[in-house]
Amino acid sequence: MQRELPAVPVLRSLRTGTSLYFPASSRHQPRAYTVFHRRLLPALYTDPLDEYRALTEGVVLWDIGTEIPLEVSGPAALTFLDYAVTRDLTRCPVGECRYVFVTDQHGGIVNDPVVVRLEEQRFWLMPSDSDLLLWLRALAAAWQADVTIRPVDTAPLQIRGPRARAVIRALTGDTVADLPYYRFAWTRIGSFEVLVTRTGFSGELGYELMPLDGSRTGPDFWETVLAAGRPFGIRVAAPSQIRRIEAGIFSYWVDMTLETTPLELTGYEWMVNFRKPRFVGRDSLERIRHEGPRCKVVGITIDGDPPPEFWGGLLAEPLPVSLPGASEPVGRVTSACLSPALGRIVGFARLPATFATPGSEIVVQTSTGLRSGRVVPTPFVDPEKRRVKS
Repeated sequence: MQRELPAVPVLRSLRTGTSLYFPASSRHQPRAYTVFHRRLLPALYTDPLDEYRALTEGVVLWDIGTEIPLEVSGPAALTFLDYAVTRDLTRCPVGECRYVFVTDQHGGIVNDPVVVRLEEQRFWLMPSDSDLLLWLRALAAAWQADVTIRPVDTAPLQIRGPRARAVIRALTGDTVADLPYYRFAWTRIGSFEVLVTRTGFSGELGYELMPLDGSRTGPDFWETVLAAGRPFGIRVAAPSQIRRIEAGIFSYWVDMTLETTPLELTGYEWMVNFRKPRFVGRDSLERIRHEGPRCKVVGITIDGDPPPEFWGGLLAEPLPVSLPGASEPVGRVTSACLSPALGRIVGFARLPATFATPGSEIVVQTSTGLRSGRVVPTPFVDPEKRRVKS
């Protein structure tokens, strides 16, 4: 069943750009857009459940053409980036990728990019939805680092789902199709030079494809990929918030912000490497580790049928969370959906650490009344990540 979406006009201007693939993806008539990096990103084409099934049972093509990579290069690139992130990048060989946190002096999350190590002193960063370019340039200036930081003229298309490898094999052959998880390769697809990575945020087998000179080649590259996928039943779809939530993947500006530290994200605390002698925010995070974080972002389940605001996994506003027998909110639900795999409502909530242990009972205020819920471990589906690593 399709939900009627409110018609809200958007004035396109220099403030609101479009995806590199917009001329091609817009022909498939998205029902809704969201804004990512000040650009319009398709958020829905048909129905969230229909697109979820296409992702989990077949293969989909996602327009992620608003995620412009940043290149960091120069004699001090490795030393500089290792100082900027909480993980140890010296242990990331050329040819591999790492998911990292960039934190400020207070330990707050500035961004959570994927780092691609192209050469010894050349990296691409695939940023989430905050201005990582400004932050890194300011940090480089303050540090007087001998680095160059620039946007790259490309952005990802994502091919995801159980049949994704068959599509990539048709496009590139076996070598690229058999890339291990969090590895990458350069390849040629027709006349396009393309970086292919085994990364993404769906919890399903998938690849990200980034053609060089993307502002010129993007629409034609889209059509090339779509044509190769047709024999395998490829569907144009939007990133699945439902599958993201099932996979236990947090989203910037939704489940975490600059006010969130990595130590508050349940399941991701290990990504702060305190064996490193220096990184931005280390002292603050060391203090938080010693004292214990005040809040945690945790997995939750909510009883009953899903209220309208849970449709598709995107909440317009966070939902207040209280404790049984109390009326004052102590936290908030940041993401929630009806999981098709589990048949129940799952999501994430930010709660005081005291009430964030598995089994803790909560009460969620929804548009249809109060709902009981509880804190549970994540990921909700495929916790061993067999699908995405297959």
